[in-house]
Amino acid sequence: MQFKKFTLFFLFVLLGYVARAQNAVQTRLAYTFTDKFTFSDEWQYLSTDIYLFNGSKFTRVVNELESGAGRDKKNYRKDLEYMFISAQLKNIKIFGNENVIYPLYNFNIGTDKKEYTTEVSDNIEVIRIIDKLPVSDESKNIEATIQAKAITNDETGDMFNIVSSQLLNISKLTNPSGALLSLVGEFGNLLGSTSKKKEYRFSSTIRLYEGQDFDTRLHSVRMYVLVPPDAKQPTLRMARFAEYLGGGHANLDRRKIEELVNYKDYPFLIIANYKSLYKTDVLSGNEINTELIEKRKQKITNAHDAGLVKDETFKQEMFYIEYLRTFAELKQNLNHYKLNYRNNISEANSKTLFSIIQSYRSLKSLQRQREKEFAKNSTFQTVFKPEYQAVASSADLYLEGDHNLKNSKELVLTLLELDTEIKNNLNAAKREAYLAKLNAVELPNKEYLATTIEGEAITRYINQLEDMQYKELFEKDVNKLATLAGTDENLAFRNTLVEKVGTTKCIKCRELVKEAVLSFNKRYEATKAQEALKKTEDLRKLADAKVTEFLKKKYCIDNNIKSSFAPDAVPAFVARFTQKNNDLGKQTEELNNLLKEGLKSEKLENITDYNNRLEVLMKQIEDGFNEICTSEKTLCGCYSG
Repeated sequence: MQFKKFTLFFLFVLLGYVARAQNAVQTRLAYTFTDKFTFSDEWQYLSTDIYLFNGSKFTRVVNELESGAGRDKKNYRKDLEYMFISAQLKNIKIFGNENVIYPLYNFNIGTDKKEYTTEVSDNIEVIRIIDKLPVSDESKNIEATIQAKAITNDETGDMFNIVSSQLLNISKLTNPSGALLSLVGEFGNLLGSTSKKKEYRFSSTIRLYEGQDFDTRLHSVRMYVLVPPDAKQPTLRMARFAEYLGGGHANLDRRKIEELVNYKDYPFLIIANYKSLYKTDVLSGNEINTELIEKRKQKITNAHDAGLVKDETFKQEMFYIEYLRTFAELKQNLNHYKLNYRNNISEANSKTLFSIIQSYRSLKSLQRQREKEFAKNSTFQTVFKPEYQAVASSADLYLEGDHNLKNSKELVLTLLELDTEIKNNLNAAKREAYLAKLNAVELPNKEYLATTIEGEAITRYINQLEDMQYKELFEKDVNKLATLAGTDENLAFRNTLVEKVGTTKCIKCRELVKEAVLSFNKRYEATKAQEALKKTEDLRKLADAKVTEFLKKKYCIDNNIKSSFAPDAVPAFVARFTQKNNDLGKQTEELNNLLKEGLKSEKLENITDYNNRLEVLMKQIEDGFNEICTSEKTLCGCYSG
């Protein structure tokens, strides 16, 4: 329900009566001020202060009213006893829409020789007649009538009639508010002070939101002078006063008013109207729990039922309570996570962490939903939006607790961003950043994720981003690698692709590149195996010839030693060559056996190993014979090598 904008104001009319004479105490509007500030519908509470100045000048008013210019008091048969000022408010829901009169001032009037005197204090600071009174949607204004009446000695009963009629009106209400019942006490105070001929002034402010925190500022000011009929209209210089009033005050300073108005001729009233902005109770993250939320709900429901909160405000409060419940759920999940973390329960912790992701996403989604839905709603924008933001900030702070919580927060913010950004033309760097955040949290298995809205969203966005990333960055290279022969010339292309995919968080990209690389590696291995087999064939031919050569060398060296030295007269250095020659013979036999065995498998690694063994043995034997022949050439003279 939307509220129509309207201007609240007090219409003050002062009516005066003096005994049986028809001369009235006139109330003249001397000055008006309305602040230029734009008060939206949320400024829904009204407060009114009344200041009385120049109270001692009532003596002048009464005497001029009684005698007039040059007239003698003896022309009137009755004596004046009281100056009674009262207020009547109309159209107020909490009063049951009854017109209620309540007293403001009652001053005793005495006589001094031929003149009347009024016993009025000049130290009455201010009277707040209403404080933060909620204004219903139906009321376009609150009308207040203030009456100033000089009561004669035979009209005292009129005051008692006012009191009795108001008490009867209050008694008719089925459920009068505490604020209204306070008037009963005020009427008692009035009668008591009147009987004792003491000054009376109103003291029971109609206050409905005791202790509630409000933003308040001045709305309007009216100045009325109380004068006899033939008094001249006052001349006032109000420029400095207007400048002061335009300062956005939450209350006015009585001494400042008196100084700036600077009017001394007759009594005058300053009536200041304030408006107050509805403010919801501010909550810190630490104090929000289920119990507090339920108490808040009951409190605002009671206030709404009592007419203290407007329908739109009540609706926004209920939405806000729903938001608080989501925050309370997040706090509960955080507590479970901390418990599991301390107990090192990894599987349970991954699910609890995911519950935190769910709660935080609900919280942020609800906040964004409200901001979008109520973008033009002044109640939300002025009062509730800052509170949503404060609660969200508390949630953000909680999720800075450790790296898991930080990553969870970033994951949720990424999901929310992708809700809109996924439709845009994202570049590769942006997609990579999103994938890094979506894959940064250890989540439950895919089956578990598939059963939740958040899990489905995570999986869906990862798949979409990976499809785009693969198509743009890897698909072309993967397809090319699939067509390349497994040769050394193409290894650089393969290696570059492997290095490139190693920097991405795109799991699909890694898997498809891995498949392509494995396929290439098989082709490469097959090529290398064929090359190795060709080499094996050549090596075997060479080794076969070398075996014969090595056997001849061994035989030659053996014969030369036997023919040159008697068995018991072989020098030590020659004996060393004999041992070396025997060892080379054994290696030659090993080489010969290797040729006989042949390849056991045509796998590249087996072929390569076989070839290496052939090459190593041939070189070792060759080097051994060269060492003997270089050291003692006479031992190798039977062959050329």
